[in-house]
Amino acid sequence: MKIESVYLGIDVSKRSLHLATPEKFLREFDNTIAGARELIERIQSLNPVLVVFEASGGYERLAVELLQDAEIPVSVVQPGCVRNYAKSIKVLAKTDELDARVIARYAQAVKPAPTPKTPENVRKIRALRDRRDQIVEDRVREENRLEACADRQMAEHIQTQVALLRNLEQNLECQIKELLKTDLEFQQKANVMTEMIGVAEKTAATLLAHFPELGTLTRGEVAALAGVAPHAKESGGFKGKRRIYGGRAAIRKAMYMAARTAVRYCPVMKVFYARLRENGKAFKVAIIAYARKMLIRLNTLLSKIDTQPKLRNEAPTT
Repeated sequence: MKIESVYLGIDVSKRSLHLATPEKFLREFDNTIAGARELIERIQSLNPVLVVFEASGGYERLAVELLQDAEIPVSVVQPGCVRNYAKSIKVLAKTDELDARVIARYAQAVKPAPTPKTPENVRKIRALRDRRDQIVEDRVREENRLEACADRQMAEHIQTQVALLRNLEQNLECQIKELLKTDLEFQQKANVMTEMIGVAEKTAATLLAHFPELGTLTRGEVAALAGVAPHAKESGGFKGKRRIYGGRAAIRKAMYMAARTAVRYCPVMKVFYARLRENGKAFKVAIIAYARKMLIRLNTLLSKIDTQPKLRNEAPTT
């Protein structure tokens, strides 16, 4: 008997994975390595067309990566898309089991493209960059506490913590640099990126970690994924202000700071920035416009890199 192919939805929480088809809820699994392996066995018995997750702040990452390693087609979609779809089919209630079914129905109706498997070194550099950012945030908090600390003993304790966090930060930066040196593709891309004024090693590492698609996209896709595309808000005679939203926050933050540096030190971009300001654009609007321009330029430059290793011709030439 032929098993019918199905679309599957998985609702993710910190501790659980809820699996469902469009018609019914199937089972709950633990959001652990052991639970994900049980999930894979169950999914493989169902002949899935596609398994769809909502992006859930990273809680979905373990299961997604294990499913991709098992060569099961997976797509990670934005929660807002699924929520709006639920409203469109008049599903207003919200439970884990119901959400899993709604995700499966969304998959069946929209058929989102599978999410490409993340290369191992991209996973590593992303984990290192994320951890470094967490350490920096903790260090800044401790330094702020130190400024307001009147107790000498507590101040010494905070200073010790700051020193420890600085050491951790430096260690993570050394690991990132070592990874960039050992990966040929990372090295080539980083060299191209850092030739642009405003893009230093840390920004390049952030782009490699959180924007591995850069160099393979269209202009519009680059701007949308980075969250620097202005979206229109018009209806009839009403024309509202265009605003940016969505996209990858880590990329938008990194490129915003890179653009602020570039408009100070790049002669060409000083002119571009000055023209925007003269035309009445606000400071942040002009900076984001230049950040978008930088990303599109980087996308063009990276698209020309040949990251495939050259094969040596052993035959004698004449």
